[in-house]
Amino acid sequence: MGRRRKRNLHSSQITLDEFYIKKFREKIQKMLLLSNKNNHPLVLYRRTIEENEICIEEEIATVSEKYIVVQIFTHGGYLPVLFREQHVFTEEEFPYWIIKRSKSMLLQCMENMDDFINTYSNQSN
Repeated sequence: MGRRRKRNLHSSQITLDEFYIKKFREKIQKMLLLSNKNNHPLVLYRRTIEENEICIEEEIATVSEKYIVVQIFTHGGYLPVLFREQHVFTEEEFPYWIIKRSKSMLLQCMENMDDFINTYSNQSN
């Protein structure tokens, strides 16, 4: 009996993840349309990785054309902007990458997209 419950719980968790991924994809598609309409990238999220009195290391994810780009870079003080990493995802790949990385980041990203989409919709009306 305990095993059956555990399997059902696991199945419902997968279903919840798939629900989040489906909603996330819908929002990404809207963001891509807005980005293409305005001809400039839109920020999905931005987070500070490390900060000191001289410089800051950040991760920023943007949508542009048909891709999601995640960049990790350092800037500030006397340092030139230094890109440490860059990842490029399709709209199909990115939701799986971010949910695997952190559900809280996925939810933060969805909230940011909702805010942007709502703001843009209100400005268009």
